[in-house]
Amino acid sequence: MEDEPTPPGLREGVRQGIVTALQRDIELRGARTARRLVSAGVVGVLGALGVTLLLSGHPFVPHHPWYVAAFTAIWAGLLVVSLTLALLQVRTPSLPLARSASVGLLGLGLAGVCGAACPDQHFLEWWSATAVGRELTAAGGASLSALCFGLVTSLLFGAVAAFLALGVRGRPPIRPLLPATMLLLLLLPGVSLQSVGTSWSVFASWLLGTAGGGYAGVAGGIRLRSLLGGG
Repeated sequence: MEDEPTPPGLREGVRQGIVTALQRDIELRGARTARRLVSAGVVGVLGALGVTLLLSGHPFVPHHPWYVAAFTAIWAGLLVVSLTLALLQVRTPSLPLARSASVGLLGLGLAGVCGAACPDQHFLEWWSATAVGRELTAAGGASLSALCFGLVTSLLFGAVAAFLALGVRGRPPIRPLLPATMLLLLLLPGVSLQSVGTSWSVFASWLLGTAGGGYAGVAGGIRLRSLLGGG
């Protein structure tokens, strides 16, 4: 017994149903994407304004007024890109960009909270005035002190950010290099501005410490989260 052919009307109805469902899904995804892009732009601008307010009391600003505008623009661009990656969940099979951006954003947020709470807006001077900072400066100069300051602070920011941002169950663990790089990029404008008026060796040491501490902190946060079974 031969199968009866599907009536043309039924085939057309099924086709129209599939096309309509696909169009609706595309429209919903497009609207969601647009909302997330707008959110990334708005939060990026607000973040840049927050950075401007934080840096407005920087001791070098009266001598170099264009620094705030320049570094705020750089920070705003980095924030918008990072927020876009995080909100749109951008990823490739080998590059977990969204999760890495989330680590960088959370680490920057922690750095901003600590910076706002610091009694001296020139963080390296405050650090050098502490007992540990004075000992390091006396032992190896300002470069060693800056290296250790960058190492300790970014270690803390990276560990906490990775532990919190990568704690979604069911997600495979990721390597620390990419999220640590995201964190370094978002902290770089602040390190650069805070290094104004110091030597290149101090800036390089601070940046090296920030890179090493960020990587170690992110790796430690990922490891701790893995041991606790959170992701």
